Amino acid sequence: MNRPDACELLEVARETLLKDVFPAVPENLRYEVRMIASAMGIAAREAKSGVNVSQNEVAAYTDILSDALSVDPASLESSRQAMKEAIRAGSFDAPGQKQEQLQAVLHKAVVNALAISNPKVVHPSKRAS
Repeated sequence: MNRPDACELLEVARETLLKDVFPAVPENLRYEVRMIASAMGIAAREAKSGVNVSQNEVAAYTDILSDALSVDPASLESSRQAMKEAIRAGSFDAPGQKQEQLQAVLHKAVVNALAISNPKVVHPSKRAS
C-alpha cells in the first residue's frame, strides 16, 4: 500500500490544522475549526479500522441470526436490517442464551462505533476487535 495512507494523511492534516492553523483563527471561527478537526479524526479512525469493525459486526449478526433470515455477508446494512427484523419479530424476547448473545453483540457494536466516533469515552480495555 502507498505511504502515507489515507489514515496517516488525515492524522497529519488534523495535527497541522490544530497546531499551526488554529492559533491564527479568529475566535468566532474556532468552534468550526474544532468541528473540522473532530471530523478528520473520525474519518482517520474509520479509514484505519472501519472495514474490520464492519466485517466483525456482520459476522456477529450472522452467527446469532437463524438461517431463515437472509443476510448478505458482504453488507453491514443488510445484516443490520436482518437483525432489526429478528428483534421486531421477538426472536430474542425470551430470557436465556440467545438474548444474552444479542446483548453481547449489540454491546460490542456500540463500543466499536464509539471507539471510532468518540474514543475518549471508551476505555482501551473495553474496545472489541
